[in-house]
Amino acid sequence: MSLANKTVMVLGGGGLLGSEIVRACVSEGARVVAADIAEPRVLPEGAVFFACDATKEDEVNTLAEKMRRDFGRVDAVINATYPKTKNYGKKFEDADIDEMLENATLHMKTCMTVVRGFLPLFKEQKSGSVIFFGSIYGVAAPRFEIYEGTNMTVPAEYAAAKGGTLSLMRYFAALLGSCNVRVNAISPGGIADNQSQSFIDAYSKHLLVGEGLLRPEDVSGAAVFLASDASKMMTGQNLIIDGGWTL
Repeated sequence: MSLANKTVMVLGGGGLLGSEIVRACVSEGARVVAADIAEPRVLPEGAVFFACDATKEDEVNTLAEKMRRDFGRVDAVINATYPKTKNYGKKFEDADIDEMLENATLHMKTCMTVVRGFLPLFKEQKSGSVIFFGSIYGVAAPRFEIYEGTNMTVPAEYAAAKGGTLSLMRYFAALLGSCNVRVNAISPGGIADNQSQSFIDAYSKHLLVGEGLLRPEDVSGAAVFLASDASKMMTGQNLIIDGGWTL
């Protein structure tokens, strides 16, 4: 599981999950670049920040070229971005269909920009690991009853985006295997982010192990594993981390 002497790029490295992945990769010895639209307030020693909007192909291409110049290679690219419009999160009956489609597109677009941007470097070094983030709602239908009595919901575009992300993961795994590039995904359950206790209690009734929502550190170990040589024979796989919620 060691990442010593490896260079890891974390897109969305300033987010709730991305920042923990940055920390975990640094702790395992990696040189880590945290890329995001805005610089994180806290960046672990051993990590550096590059500004990048992953929905913009030219910015990802520039980032990949900067990685080539500054580090000479990149061993793993982790896409932990979560792009969305300002009106994201409405119930299906209230949301604008075009905006729902825009949100789904933005999410899947980052998968495409990341692979295309870093592909020349991967081909040159004849290796690489790409890690996407799916969700339990990319593999299973939502349990809408757990949202009753809260102001929360599962947007239709979220399910579309995460299902699409997992399909793209398999597509890119098949496409890039001949280049010795692995592509895998992690699909977490709900992650704690100040949700109401009523929601947490309703969610927890479906768990088989553990209690409550996931913490970011419950997920970051899987990212370290997929970035490391411990998973060198894995590609096209989706690791579900949900305490058995989807069973």
